[in-house]
Amino acid sequence: MPITEHEHDTSLSIQRSRSFESIALLGAPRQNRDGGASLKTPETMNPGGNHQFTREELYAKVWAAPTTQVAAELGISDVALAKRCKKLNVPKPSLGYWAKVAAGQKPEQTPLPPTASEIFMHAAEKPLAKTLPIPETTEQLHSLAAELMRTMTAGKPDSDKRVNVRERTLPEAIVSKALIERVAKAFHAILNGVETLGIAFRKAQSSYDSGYFQKGHDRLYLKIEEEMVEQPVQSGRPTRRHSWQWPMDRRVASGKLTFSLSPKRYGFREEKKWKEEDKTPLGELLAKIVTEIRRHYVEAQKRRAQEAIEREKQRVESERHWREYQAKEAIRLEEERKRKHAEALDATAHMRSEDLLKAAEWWRLHQSAAAFVNECEQRWLTSQAGGLTSEQEAWLKWAWKHVNAMSPFETGYPDPLKDGAFDPATVPFAGPYPAKRSFPRPPTMPKTPQPVAQQSGRSSE
Repeated sequence: MPITEHEHDTSLSIQRSRSFESIALLGAPRQNRDGGASLKTPETMNPGGNHQFTREELYAKVWAAPTTQVAAELGISDVALAKRCKKLNVPKPSLGYWAKVAAGQKPEQTPLPPTASEIFMHAAEKPLAKTLPIPETTEQLHSLAAELMRTMTAGKPDSDKRVNVRERTLPEAIVSKALIERVAKAFHAILNGVETLGIAFRKAQSSYDSGYFQKGHDRLYLKIEEEMVEQPVQSGRPTRRHSWQWPMDRRVASGKLTFSLSPKRYGFREEKKWKEEDKTPLGELLAKIVTEIRRHYVEAQKRRAQEAIEREKQRVESERHWREYQAKEAIRLEEERKRKHAEALDATAHMRSEDLLKAAEWWRLHQSAAAFVNECEQRWLTSQAGGLTSEQEAWLKWAWKHVNAMSPFETGYPDPLKDGAFDPATVPFAGPYPAKRSFPRPPTMPKTPQPVAQQSGRSSE
């Protein structure tokens, strides 16, 4: 039975889910470091964010316990679980199955059906017949083979007397008019040998390219060419050739076809060729070509499945490293917060101690300035029998204003709740911290250094 287009498109991703069984998928929810969701294959489910279940694991769960119990365990509704099973083609127990189990019966369990990928692998790896059948006439040709024959028949031969066809819907073909029908029949046989597996011949996107076989994301270009050979020299006197003539008139079409397959449109490193020979029938040669096309897509599917496994391993490893980094970063940030908290407590204690020294120095300056102003007033009164002049009274008023401003008592110092000692244990972590008065530094007081934390260990000399 031919594989449908939908099965063809999903075969690779389904195969990846089978391969994920060998990988430990425990970890954090799938999310990139930049905050975006990462790619998740449709054949797995991650309901709780801690484990990603493969198709086989989901099948084992729904046949081990009732749907409501499994859904509750996964943290989803039974409707969501049923939808997921339907999407992954995972059969569920029928109504009454668990009642029969409870009654001691052993009802039959529906086996897990194979995926489209497994069906393709099984069919593609079957050995072909040694020779592919070639149609006797052109009446029942494949539509693409018939189109190829019509296009080549309508084409004009080039200087080599070959028709060169490069259409978006057809394979590249360069043959003489005599081999057009043979080419169409060969293309028909190749198409019949691969299309039943879901390997379709696609139209090229560029108008400069020819069509190609495609399954999933893998392409394979087919080229059919009739090679040119040297024309045997006839007996007798050779034909004279002028010096300006290019010696191409002695090359003729060989009448033998050469088939080439390449995964890339340009480049010949991976190109494979098959040449038609007298001892090898065309049907046998086409069987080898179809076998190679099948093998190519089987290997491509296995390669992509392995690449998916490697990507999953890298994802798991990357998430592990990310979690380790986050744990280390959390420890570092916590230590940083503790350090800043301790520094804030030390700064508060140091500021209160420094405020005490500042207040004492301002009080000394206040007393000294007050004594000086008193002395000035007494000298003026003693030397002037008539009392103080208006200028002297103005100066004394100005001087006492500044003298009184020097007193720390004018600012309410000391307040035991704001200016005394405090218990660091009563201060909440990260604040709010005790209030600081932050006196202006007296001009006569040098700046005291900040206390330096002593580190344990041997000191360098």
